[in-house]
Amino acid sequence: MNKTHIAIALLALAPFAQAAAVVDTGAPNGAAVGSLVFDGSDWVAAQVTFANAATIDAIAGHLLGGTGGETFDIALYDGGARPGAALFTTTATYGVDGWNGASGLAWNVAPGSYWIEFEVNWNDTLGTTPTATGALFDTGVAHPVQTATTPDWGFTYDAAPSIGLQVSVVPEPTGALQVLAGMLLLTSMGVARRRR
Repeated sequence: MNKTHIAIALLALAPFAQAAAVVDTGAPNGAAVGSLVFDGSDWVAAQVTFANAATIDAIAGHLLGGTGGETFDIALYDGGARPGAALFTTTATYGVDGWNGASGLAWNVAPGSYWIEFEVNWNDTLGTTPTATGALFDTGVAHPVQTATTPDWGFTYDAAPSIGLQVSVVPEPTGALQVLAGMLLLTSMGVARRRR
C-alpha cells in the first residue's frame, strides 16, 4: 500500500465525520421573564467564541409562534462588544415550534468571538403576512450565552436573556482518522519491507 492508497482511504472516510456541537444552550423552559420578539423590526443576536479555527456546519435557534414555510436569515458577524462586519448569511425556513435553522453551511472561522444574528430581511416572509406578527425566542436556558437585541431597526444592542441556541462545527480530521492513517502507513511500510 502506498501513499496514494492512504490518501484514497482517508478521503473515503471523510464523509463519515460527524458535526460536533460547540454551543448548546439547551431548550428554553420559559422560566426567564420576557420572551424576545423576532420579526422585521426586532432581531436577536448571540455572542459565541471559538477557541480554535472551525468550520460552522449548522446553526439553530429555539423559535415559537411562526408559520410553517416562512423564512428568516441567519448571519455571522465579527465579534466585539457589538456585531461588527458581516461575514456570512443564509436563509432558513421556519418549520414548527422548536429548533429552526440551517445546516450544511461550511462557514470557516478563525479563533475568536463572533455574533450570530437571527434577522428578518426584505426577502423574508416571517411575520410579514397580515395575520402573522413574527415569532418569539423563548428564554430560560440551562447554559446561557451573551445575547443582544436590535429593537426597531435601531441596531442598538442591549443586554437580553439568553435565547436557545445550537451551533455545530465540522471536526478537524483528527482522532480516529489519524489513527487509521498511521495504521495504513505502518502496513504499507511492512509491505514494502517484505518486497525487498
